[in-house]
Amino acid sequence: MFRAGIVGCGRMGSQFDDDPKRKFVATHAGAYSVVEGMELVAACDLDEEKLAKCGRRWQIPILCQDYREMLRKEKLDILSICTWNSTHLEIAEEAVNNSVKAIFCEKPIADSLKNADEMIRLCQEKGVILQIDHKRRFDKFHQEIKNFLQDGKLGRIQQVTFYYTSGIANAGSHMFDLLRFYFGDVDWVQAIYSRNISHNPDDPNIDGMVKFENGILGSIQACDVEEFYLFEMDCLGTKGRLNLTRDGFDIDFYEVGQSKLFSEDMDLFHTASPLNSDVPREFMVAAVRHLVECLTEGKKSLSSGEDGRAALELICAFHESAQADGKRITLPLKDGDIGIKSR
Repeated sequence: MFRAGIVGCGRMGSQFDDDPKRKFVATHAGAYSVVEGMELVAACDLDEEKLAKCGRRWQIPILCQDYREMLRKEKLDILSICTWNSTHLEIAEEAVNNSVKAIFCEKPIADSLKNADEMIRLCQEKGVILQIDHKRRFDKFHQEIKNFLQDGKLGRIQQVTFYYTSGIANAGSHMFDLLRFYFGDVDWVQAIYSRNISHNPDDPNIDGMVKFENGILGSIQACDVEEFYLFEMDCLGTKGRLNLTRDGFDIDFYEVGQSKLFSEDMDLFHTASPLNSDVPREFMVAAVRHLVECLTEGKKSLSSGEDGRAALELICAFHESAQADGKRITLPLKDGDIGIKSR
């Protein structure tokens, strides 16, 4: 039985599971509470009300306002870090020094590449698994999409457009990680600040382009989260079109066929999806189960610290390009001190 603790009892720590519309486990606390082999024994938050509510909700025996005290006393195997990214390094360092076996950290991994590198180094030095919550990586449906695309079943990828809301670091971290998961590493980016603001001055919306190392071009487009939430991808291949919809819970599929309007043309026709999206979508539960598997079998996480760093590097590159009025920025970045704020 692995002993788990949580620092940060806010949205991803616990509160999202209070939403009656969510029919799936959406938080660290919820996932630890249902996965076999896990015991959620401690939680920490500076906000007494949040802490008490989380403790009651999940029947957590130990509640603290000082994560250092919690780590010293409770001998945790796993620590979830669900706080602002500016605190991730200091909490991870304390966790490593108190002999945790694994850290499950919210995205973005850190507030700078320099600090992300230090987190990765600390964990590698002590043999601690570092897993970043880019949760779609753990979902079998998204793994099938990745294989479908990489096996060429959509043909040669001609163009990818991703639509997001609520900040290049907040939602953008998931977006960049998913794009890397599907299409590989990025060669360069170009970006400008979006006219559709994020309503968080510390985390702006940024539009842009990404050029993947395999030659695929991607377009990044932000929308205003005050009007609606959006996290969708439109991928056009030579054999069809795949739209990832509903926050990554579903897809629409189109195949190439003879046009009904013009004799000389081919068109795209909506058809049944070749992939089954009608499966349980327990992203967080799958993530914690995977973490247990990594601990028991000595595996590296599917969403490693290096993967988290790569997503952060793209966030930093978009900031650097937008600040320079759309200058093309080649990866890897030379500056590791670019500061990124995200809730």
